[in-house]
Amino acid sequence: MEETFYRLAPASLWLAILWLAESFVVVSPPGRWQHGLRNLGLAGINGLFLFFTLGGVSVWIASVSPFAPASAWAIPHAVVCFVVLDLFSYGWHRLNHAVPMLWRLHSVHHSDEHMDVTTAGRFHAGELAVGALLRLPLLYCMAVSATTLLAYETVLVLVSMLHHSSISLGRWDRSFRMLISTPAMHSIHHSRNPSHFGSNFSSVFSVWDRIFATFQLTNGPISHGLENADGKSLRSLITMPLNQTTPPRPTSNTPAKSRE
Repeated sequence: MEETFYRLAPASLWLAILWLAESFVVVSPPGRWQHGLRNLGLAGINGLFLFFTLGGVSVWIASVSPFAPASAWAIPHAVVCFVVLDLFSYGWHRLNHAVPMLWRLHSVHHSDEHMDVTTAGRFHAGELAVGALLRLPLLYCMAVSATTLLAYETVLVLVSMLHHSSISLGRWDRSFRMLISTPAMHSIHHSRNPSHFGSNFSSVFSVWDRIFATFQLTNGPISHGLENADGKSLRSLITMPLNQTTPPRPTSNTPAKSRE
């Protein structure tokens, strides 16, 4: 029960803050409340499903690992685990865009035409389950503690809410994106423009896009969503993987990745 509180309290407060900020500084699209409730409804279903299944398994498998470090190395070990978990998230994200079967699941997230803070919860349960399963060997081999896992997933959710929000950080975006993925970065990742496909996959730390040459910026207008994707109901979101096929590919004239 205590763990549930520590998971939900920061996310709920941050969600409320960003939602209110979007309400005051961004022109809301028609049906914003219905859109937000639909996304959060999907997030709620996923949370219940995963919390009582793979969530518990993830905590348990790390606790039985024989590779736990000595107490003197606990803090450095936790820092390394945090960074490696984020590198895994980057690699898993790229895999979702490269493998057609995984894209079918991930397309639910990219189908959102009106990105806002609630888009951070718009994922198919299948995608989250497969990702959690593939991460289990990493948790075991690195003996990731429950505290470190909770800390990473909390930060992941908070940063994800920020970079999916429709809030512009203005001139501060450049400073923030030196460390984390920002709204300006992630908006490009969700773009319909083929020249933007395959860019800005970072979940928390933006450095991965720079290291693996997937970092890109643009100054032009951006349209989000997928062609012929019906995400106007919870049922359509859950069944969407049955209709999507191949992931979108970058055009041959993709511009060089921007550098800072």
